[in-house]
Parts: sequence; C-alpha cells; structure tokens
Amino acid sequence: MHAPALPADDHGEPVRRRPPESDDDARVRDDPGTVQAVALAAAPGPPPPGLSAVRVVAYLHGPEPYLLIPDPAPGMHRTLVGWLEGRSAAVGPVVARADAGASLRWARTLLAMSPHRPGTAGEILFVEDHLAKVMLFQDPLLAGHLSVKWLGRLRDMTPRQRERTEQTLLAWLEGGGAARAALLLRIHPQTVRYRLRMLERLFGSSLRTSQARFEILLALKIHGMAAECARLRRRADELPAHGTSRPGQDARPGGR
Repeated sequence: MHAPALPADDHGEPVRRRPPESDDDARVRDDPGTVQAVALAAAPGPPPPGLSAVRVVAYLHGPEPYLLIPDPAPGMHRTLVGWLEGRSAAVGPVVARADAGASLRWARTLLAMSPHRPGTAGEILFVEDHLAKVMLFQDPLLAGHLSVKWLGRLRDMTPRQRERTEQTLLAWLEGGGAARAALLLRIHPQTVRYRLRMLERLFGSSLRTSQARFEILLALKIHGMAAECARLRRRADELPAHGTSRPGQDARPGGR
C-alpha cells in the first residue's frame, strides 16, 4: 500500500497551498488532537480553498480511498459536500488522533451498507446518524449468527407467514405487550395473542427472559436492516448504466 499523500491537482501534483506559518503553528498542525475519517466511493478533485491550508491526509489511489481531516472545524460538513461534488462518502465521527483507524473503519462499514452505482449522484452519510446500524454490522458474521440463532426457528414458514410473525414479534417487544402491539399493527388484540401463542411454541420459555428478548430484538433489527440493504442494492443494480453524472467528475487527480 502506498503511503498516504496529499490531495493532488489536475496534473497529479500534491496540493500544498498554505500561508506562511510559525514553528508553533506547524507543530500544532503536525500533532492534531482530533481526527475525522471520510471513506470515499471515488477520489475527489483538488480541495477547495477552505481546506487548502489544512494538512488533510488523503489516500486516493487504492480501491478504498479515504481522507483524514485533523481537528475539523465548524462548517466542515458543508465544505465536504462542496468538495465531493455528488460522490458517495461516509464520514466517521471526530475521535482522538489515536483512534483514527476506528473512525475510518466505522465509515467504511456505513459506506458498504449504502449501495451506489458509478455514474450516478451519491450522498454523504454520517456515522453519527447511524450509530446503531454501524455497531450491529461491525462484525457481519457474528450479526448473521445472532439472527440465525433466533429467527432460524421461522424457516419452515411461508414468506408471508414469516413476515407477519416477525412484525408481530417486533411490535410486541417494542410495544411492551399484546394490547400495544395490536395498536401498532392495527389488528385485533386477539389476533396478536393467537400469534404470540404460536411464538411460545417456537421459542419456548426464552420469551420470558430479558436476555433472550433483547437478543431477539437485535436479531429482528439486523434482519430488517439487511433486507433494506439488499433492497437498495437491487435498486442500484436496476438503475440505467448512464444515470445522472457527477458534477466535476473529470476533476479528480490525473483525470480519467
């Protein structure tokens, strides 16, 4: 892997437009207290003037380009939107410098869960807005194991039966009882109680323990988010090959 490089201009030259600085200023810039990672779907062009005086660490030439922004200032979100010009990206939280790798890992997890198609306008997502989703999918294999552990008991049902059962179980767990679940699902409470009796046969005494109920709720959330990601991926695959082009798509270093 190549060493991180500063963003380059259209001729591939590193961007180093910085005003004169004192030794103290240089030392502070070289030793930031916090860092914010940005996982990119595609490399951006040269940084805008608002970032030209900031030593942004950028790795733009590999399959997983990223930025590391030291001590991000207020308004950085707006600056990023202008810089990325419609490219998909995920922005990690601001963390201590030593935790920069974690911020980047979380950003990459969120970006991977948000399918996009090259040639179409993307969006910038922020890990801070999707903390639970990122946490649950940091270890996809373990998340899948948890889901199968509990929801695998529904495998003999038809797709429609399973959907109704999962909806009922989720409403019961979130609502705190059959009456509340019936209100959430807009069905008769007796229908909810009938489905719960069926669930008791499948889950046994597990539904009466707080630990199992918590794990089942997580399993349902994981299953729902995975299904949504699959749906978004299918929609992305169905988009025409020549969709909406990204503004400034030829401005990335080295051209295309």
